Amino acid sequence: MSVHERLLRNQRFRNLVPPRAKAAFAENRVLLRHVARRSEVRNIYHCCVHKTGSQWIRKVFADPAVYRATGLRTYAYGPRLDDGDRSRSYRDLSFDRSFPAGRIVSPLYMPYEGFVALTKPEPWRAFFVMRDPRDVVVSWYFSSISSHPTNSSRGMQRTREHLATLDEEQGLIDSISRLGQYGLFDALRSWADVDGPQVLVIRYEDLIGEDRERWWKRLLDHCDVVLSDTEREALLARYSFQVLSGRRPGQEDTGSKLRKGVAGDWRNHFTPAVEAAFSAEVADLVRRTGYAD
Repeated sequence: MSVHERLLRNQRFRNLVPPRAKAAFAENRVLLRHVARRSEVRNIYHCCVHKTGSQWIRKVFADPAVYRATGLRTYAYGPRLDDGDRSRSYRDLSFDRSFPAGRIVSPLYMPYEGFVALTKPEPWRAFFVMRDPRDVVVSWYFSSISSHPTNSSRGMQRTREHLATLDEEQGLIDSISRLGQYGLFDALRSWADVDGPQVLVIRYEDLIGEDRERWWKRLLDHCDVVLSDTEREALLARYSFQVLSGRRPGQEDTGSKLRKGVAGDWRNHFTPAVEAAFSAEVADLVRRTGYAD
């Protein structure tokens, strides 16, 4: 059986697993190991929007090596939400109680204003993963039309059925409108100018780029995850695109959640009509988030 066939089989299996059971594995309840060090940081918050490598980054922080270095387990809030709450827009996402202490909350999809409103135990650290909003659109389109599980989301299934009636250009334009209504672009904008000792804004493109080891070191150091160079290199190797997908970055599989593994793919899909619809929806968001036109 090929690597791709095994991945497809595993994806079908994961679709059958109840959300709370997924949370148990995501939070490392099964793979706990001896704690080598207790971090002084009580909670870490992995903030993001969808299609910014959120599940990949969650896996990195859920690795036993991170637990041994911090004593912090990951906490997945998504599977704990009621079905209706999972489809809330970014603007409507709020929490009426704080997250448990001693956890890495990952991923946390929300705008900066919502994050500020959270009650957080001191000391804490947070990071937000920024991504070129044009690549977010392309990634969301392909995920929605083919790779994202729909068994627990009637809304996603309806979206998939609708996108299937459109060609790619019209599908991307429709996706831009949906993401705008969902509040994703506003959420990206809200983090654009955030700067402070407790919050690090880091680019997805840097975490997968040629200088990724330096950026990952900066991120892990910010979160008080103390690893040797050898431990960090081994950690990143375990979650490389090639290991997880069985393909080299740039080799596309539109049916996989790990579709392509590169930055700047929007250039291959943004027609003049898509570019016009995007500009009308987001105004100066590309410039505000630090990406060149």
